[in-house]
Amino acid sequence: MVYAIDRMDNGIAICECLESGDRLELEINHLPENAKEGDVIRREGDGYVVDQALTKQRKDELTDRMNRLFKKHSS
Repeated sequence: MVYAIDRMDNGIAICECLESGDRLELEINHLPENAKEGDVIRREGDGYVVDQALTKQRKDELTDRMNRLFKKHSS
């Protein structure tokens, strides 16, 4: 399963499954040390790893959407 970290609060990371949309709550100490909001994580062995390529792809797609949205409104 692949999850996007939506937010971190009070030691809990709220994650959304990119395949099903289901929500997962993980203790932050179960995340990779460098994980942050917006990162995509995937289960690997007994833990999780940040999927750098998928994280970059999602951030690029969001940036593109925002740019198109603001371009429409500024015309």
